[in-house]
Amino acid sequence: MTFPSLIRALATIGLALTLPLAAARAQTAAPTDDLVAGSVLVRGRIEGVLLKHNGTTISRIGGYLDNSDSVTPEIDLSYFFTDHIAIEGETGLLHTTLTAKDTRLGNVSIGKVSSVPIFLVPQYHFLPNSRFNPYLGVGVAILPYFNAEAAGGLVRQLSVSNEVGTVFQLGIDYRVAGPWYANFDVKKLILSAHATANNGALSASGQVNPWIIGAGIGYRF
Repeated sequence: MTFPSLIRALATIGLALTLPLAAARAQTAAPTDDLVAGSVLVRGRIEGVLLKHNGTTISRIGGYLDNSDSVTPEIDLSYFFTDHIAIEGETGLLHTTLTAKDTRLGNVSIGKVSSVPIFLVPQYHFLPNSRFNPYLGVGVAILPYFNAEAAGGLVRQLSVSNEVGTVFQLGIDYRVAGPWYANFDVKKLILSAHATANNGALSASGQVNPWIIGAGIGYRF
């Protein structure tokens, strides 16, 4: 065998050995910026909270409890257990103005209350290797309230109970460039509410089922 023939033979053998290894590596290696198993996605959003009454009733004076809409910042973190299954934890800061409407005394200002909503939502992501990655989630919503401020006048004291409910979520992540993602997200909360004023002289209870619509940016680690 001549030297050039030996070189060609060795090259052929080397190519035959390396091609299957390269193919296997290409099949198992995921793009580093995709949302796949082991990914951590941190997002920041601005959310609009549409808090309309839904069957709340007020003792003694009648009417219903109206909650003001608001805009609030939030931050969340999603961990991907698999390419499709993730769990998201979210928190923010919410300020709400309460008004008793259509009562026998007319419209009565109740006061203001703040809360730090906490959501824990398992999610299913449909297209982990796509630039567009829509997802659905159902989880738990916890609303611990604090800093309840009575409006004064007819309402001298205000207390709002902490609540636990259900959150339904629909959203989409869009990979903008590298590890950066844009996000649009809609949530529906199902929970009860209970508030008392003037040390229990007045009380309101019922369903408060707000829509939460948000948009923001995320970074994939």
